[in-house]
Amino acid sequence: MKKYVWMMVLLVLSACATTGRPGSGDRYWIKSDDSYVGMDEAVSLLHYANHVRNLNSADRERETERQRLAFVRDKSDFRRLQYALALATPEAGANERKQAQQLLEPMLEGRHNSGLTALATLLNAHLSSLGQGQKRIDELEKKLDAVKDIERSLMRREKGKL
Repeated sequence: MKKYVWMMVLLVLSACATTGRPGSGDRYWIKSDDSYVGMDEAVSLLHYANHVRNLNSADRERETERQRLAFVRDKSDFRRLQYALALATPEAGANERKQAQQLLEPMLEGRHNSGLTALATLLNAHLSSLGQGQKRIDELEKKLDAVKDIERSLMRREKGKL
């Protein structure tokens, strides 16, 4: 009887050790004060986006690599979106945003029947608008450089006249 009781205690303790607490294990980005039980995958990914957005550049690079490796192992829609979110932080460059959009393409083409498709569509729209904004910035920088060149040539002409 004693062995049976101890065995039950050990089973209960091991179950407690393996049950995911908020903010630990597979969902480490969820804060302990957030409700974890019954959390939708999309909501979990929104928490992840907030987590990765607040990382410094070195931690963000490590996190992006961690998600790349996780996506290579498990090509689920959840991992696909998680990797795309890691690539799509505000500090990300144009190449990373483009890579994130390429990751999202299969979900947008209807090849995936997932509850995460709406989140993928939203993220893709956000990345597209950032890309258009970046194009506009590049165009304006070219125009500014052209105006500066004109100004320099006018200044050289005036110096030559004197």
